[in-house]
Amino acid sequence: MTGFAPNNTPFPPLVAARDGSNFTYTSLHDRVPHILTDVINDFYAAVQHADSDDAVAEGKQLTGLLSKLKHEMVTDKPLTPLDDDGTGDIAEWNHWLAEYFSGGTWYSTPFLAWEPYMYRRIAAIFRKSQFWNTYDYFATKKEDTFRASMVAVAKLCARVDALTQETVADLGNSTKLHLAFVEMLQASLWGNQTDLSMFPDLSNEKLEEMQARISSGENNSKIVANDTDRIWKIVSRVHGGRVDIVLDNSGFELLQDVLLAHWLVAAGIAAKVVFHPKRIPWYVSDVTNTDFHWLVDAIQSPASVGATGLSAADERVLQGLGARWNELLKSGVWELHDELFWTGPYGYRYLPTKGADVWNGLTSSDVVIFKGDLNYRKLVYDLQWPVSTPFVDAIGPIADDPNAPAIVALRTSKCDTIAGVDPQRADELFALRKDWMYSGEYGVIQLSPGRWASRI
Repeated sequence: MTGFAPNNTPFPPLVAARDGSNFTYTSLHDRVPHILTDVINDFYAAVQHADSDDAVAEGKQLTGLLSKLKHEMVTDKPLTPLDDDGTGDIAEWNHWLAEYFSGGTWYSTPFLAWEPYMYRRIAAIFRKSQFWNTYDYFATKKEDTFRASMVAVAKLCARVDALTQETVADLGNSTKLHLAFVEMLQASLWGNQTDLSMFPDLSNEKLEEMQARISSGENNSKIVANDTDRIWKIVSRVHGGRVDIVLDNSGFELLQDVLLAHWLVAAGIAAKVVFHPKRIPWYVSDVTNTDFHWLVDAIQSPASVGATGLSAADERVLQGLGARWNELLKSGVWELHDELFWTGPYGYRYLPTKGADVWNGLTSSDVVIFKGDLNYRKLVYDLQWPVSTPFVDAIGPIADDPNAPAIVALRTSKCDTIAGVDPQRADELFALRKDWMYSGEYGVIQLSPGRWASRI
């Protein structure tokens, strides 16, 4: 698929239906205002515990700005330019808004325009402030959710620790290596179900149910497009290479991603893993640098985050893994690159032009794994593609670049855009349940082979 402008797409973008008949409308009318209300309420509570009168006064002003944003959303006002908060990306955001969606309102602009705009505007409100500029308005929810699931975390870590030791002890056994990779890749996929922007009221019980299904492999029949074997043909040829992971959710999903990276390094496949978190709080549960280090430290010292219910054996496994991960970070085997492009306005097909520095870095990688629903939406640009559209066509220029790495998408589907699905399979799913694309119960593992195409 050749290039196109953000406001002149080959298929219609997802826009809220005025009759309330689509998921985009439900998100804009119900789900996302609920998230913004939670931000306002949680911040209001934080302001009450501020340590100075000035911080309280400023907190009240910020609460007013957040309420104004919510009012504009629910009353379908135009999207207004963002205030410069000194982060370095506001000029690009405002140029994009003026160039492609000038005068557009919340209900008339595409889903992939107004939703990231909202999160960027929330961030600007806080980052312009004096007393609250480093406040992560999603941190408590992210950390509490992970802390409450530490028993399930310990079980998963013990399983992967054992699997990794088995792998290292028998690296010459290609069948075992292949099967271990499949298990790790699928676990990373299904970790994406634990998304607090999609399920803001996710209970601990529901989270534990999800985690049990992930660990058991029960979900794997719900992978509707599966390129795992083709991906393995590439990964099995990588020895001491580089793998990048463009992260999505913190907590349990991040743990799955870190465990995958742990296994890739131990198996000798990767000598370098570069993680790409977000620089600002994003989509409720997306990973920031702080979230990443918090998780590693929580694994190394569970008691420090108030974890309970762990056995002595559980703690030994966790402490050993956490210590190893901190070593990998300190040695530079693992790196964190929180480029601003990931929270910018452009879809990923524009990486070579609008994110050239980021793209040049990614082309140094052998395999780049894009995690989760939003990253997938930005890869395929959130259009109403015919479901049979090949994945490589939907992602466009980054598939065609002669220097492109292998691009892997691991996504549980929570929005009604998808490509690369057999039409007969899609018909069966629609007959089974109308909401299969955005239920979060079905997933894809898809590949654009990039410069590896001739070798698989």
